[in-house]
Amino acid sequence: MALIAAFAVSGRSEADREHDAFEATQKDARLFAARLLTNKGRTPTDQDIRDALDETPGFGVLVETHPTTDGTRLLVQFSRPYERSLVLFGPADTMATRCFTIDLPSTGPSGPRVKAHGPKEPCGTVAGSTLS
Repeated sequence: MALIAAFAVSGRSEADREHDAFEATQKDARLFAARLLTNKGRTPTDQDIRDALDETPGFGVLVETHPTTDGTRLLVQFSRPYERSLVLFGPADTMATRCFTIDLPSTGPSGPRVKAHGPKEPCGTVAGSTLS
């Protein structure tokens, strides 16, 4: 009975850690977008994007870049590690990964638009439906 109670408690805290990791990816995406806007008025270069990813906490991977009528649209995947509970087989650490669409305006006062896709939506699937 104690083992069942420990599993239930640890399962809840694992869910909390996973949620916190997903929330951290959201902050990473917003920070990344804000760093790219320092070059407002011009399209970010590949080097600008790499530099912003390097300066952003967590793990970021650029999936696609497309020009739009009013700026640039990026598809970026951010990941953060978190610890699983009561692991019998496999690693105790795993990753929370989320895909983001980031619209960067080229001019005007508006800031970046950051859209988080669902945790079960891989960037490959999102790329076909969002950037076309």
